[in-house]
Amino acid sequence: MNTKEVQALESYFKTENDHWNGYAFEMICEVLQKGNFENPETPLKLFSKSIDIFTEHFETPLKAIQLFESETDNQKIDTVQKLFVFEWVYKYVRFSVFDNADMDEIKDLLKSQTERLKVEMNKQPEYNKPLVGNMRETLKNFVQKELEQITETFKDLTPVQKFNVLCKLMPYVFPKVESISSKEGEPFSFD
Repeated sequence: MNTKEVQALESYFKTENDHWNGYAFEMICEVLQKGNFENPETPLKLFSKSIDIFTEHFETPLKAIQLFESETDNQKIDTVQKLFVFEWVYKYVRFSVFDNADMDEIKDLLKSQTERLKVEMNKQPEYNKPLVGNMRETLKNFVQKELEQITETFKDLTPVQKFNVLCKLMPYVFPKVESISSKEGEPFSFD
């Protein structure tokens, strides 16, 4: 990050409003730690813009939320990034006092939008979800389908291939045979 970029970031949390500075600084720390934005200034711009929108349009809260939503859409950020920004904006609005502006309806709408984004994230396509959690289920379903078709599959195999498959499957069907000793477990010997 060059000096100009650092100065641009610092300008967001070096204002006359200490309350704002605390939130902006904490937010930029989280952005830099997570690395979830290509340009770390993007969420700060949106954060700043949201407060401008909400203070200007607090009398029409639905319009304010729609304007903020379109502002986030203009930045072409993904759902995870959008949720991050909405959560920070909601946190700030929730714990801030605005002169001559009742933000209760905006708070409620921000909260519902945040919840909507969380639900949207959970509805990601299957290919975007990590395989670790559902790998066992995927393999179980695959094996089940293959077992249902095993007679068809066996028809195409040579006798040697069939024998190899049967040998590999035997440990899963028959109990393991263990050798025993005639002296093991006996109380005394007959010597």
